[in-house]
Amino acid sequence: MKDLYSIGETAKLMGISVQTLRHYSKLQLINPRYINPETGYRYYSVDQFHFIDRLKYLQNFGLSLSEIDTILTDGSVDTLLPFLEKQKQLYIQEVKKAQETVEDIQWYIDYFKYIGQDSFPDVPYKLMLDKRYMVAVPCLPEESSAAYHIRLNEIKSSKNFKALKYKRQFSYIADFSQLIGKKLKPTHLGMFLKEAPKVQSDYIIEIPAGEYLCFRGRILTDQWNPALVSSFFQNGPKPTLVLANEYEDNLMEYSQCMYEVQILLPS
Repeated sequence: MKDLYSIGETAKLMGISVQTLRHYSKLQLINPRYINPETGYRYYSVDQFHFIDRLKYLQNFGLSLSEIDTILTDGSVDTLLPFLEKQKQLYIQEVKKAQETVEDIQWYIDYFKYIGQDSFPDVPYKLMLDKRYMVAVPCLPEESSAAYHIRLNEIKSSKNFKALKYKRQFSYIADFSQLIGKKLKPTHLGMFLKEAPKVQSDYIIEIPAGEYLCFRGRILTDQWNPALVSSFFQNGPKPTLVLANEYEDNLMEYSQCMYEVQILLPS
């Protein structure tokens, strides 16, 4: 085994580029053991390989070269450990964020598949649903659909609501009598939250857990029939909560899309 290795040999042995070694030297992180005064050729010794490897893995942990310089200049493990702890916490947060993104993607996959599963429009069925929360704005009587969609976006983008995590699905709170008459007269337009919010606001509505009578229909069109649901409530009290949740079946046109209507049953 020879004492000195050229910069090219060192780069190859250490799995890095010659340019990287030159950059390390420029920053005074590690200098060649010997520079030929006549040719300017750079040489590294075997005992420097361990130091170069340490530079590599600290960079792989995400530490900056200036942080690595601080660590290696001091040469103390006590200096190194807080930097490693900080990087660990950063990666834990990245993993958490990545997992949340995976969950969001799965929610969208389930969302687009949901209506296609055993779909029988206008036929009622029951679901037990947990407590939910939505950010919602009132729909004024003479207001256009565009107007309350704009107001919902304004609320979602405001300071107290921007950090909340949403499920991208528009939901109406509807008037039961109007809906049974094949007219969608919403009292609110909202969007569900992924989790219980930590802020309080008149724009946050708690949707109670319970048993819901549901049916599916293209309620923005005439292509649906509420007769079966209407007969269910013919001899009893009228529902106090009706939700109409949008399910897109294409990415271009929304007026023909399917809705799942959820009607809270008395407990």
